[in-house]
Amino acid sequence: MKRTSTVVWAAAGGACLALSVAFAAVSAGNPVEERQAAMKAVGQSMKEGAGINSAATFDAAKAKTIMESVAANAKKLHGLYPAGSDKDAKSEADPKIWENKADFDKRLTELGTLATTASKATTAEAYSPAYKAVGGTCKSCHDIYRTKKKS
Repeated sequence: MKRTSTVVWAAAGGACLALSVAFAAVSAGNPVEERQAAMKAVGQSMKEGAGINSAATFDAAKAKTIMESVAANAKKLHGLYPAGSDKDAKSEADPKIWENKADFDKRLTELGTLATTASKATTAEAYSPAYKAVGGTCKSCHDIYRTKKKS
């Protein structure tokens, strides 16, 4: 009877450990889904930013909010490209990211820095080139590190 009890407790302990590991994995989130959501947020912010990119439509408060969002998402994105996450079928990230992670991370940092600079613009004349620099950084990174969607 004692041996049966030990086996039952060992099995129960193993099941608890497995559930704990599974819960931790779920709690950690899915980096592919999280980075796609962050990238969509950046894209939406850039669309909004384009809408205020003229003297007639410029609003410094909106520019600040929009570009601060881009900067925050750029910072968040640094942690959303763990090794192996390119194997997820939903990933559009090119494996080149992991081959040249230092360059990729440098571009994310640059995106955040440029967005922070754009967030401080108080005139359309200052905002427009800053906004374009942010967009140029987005494009340069996508040109290298994003796979083309399959039709």
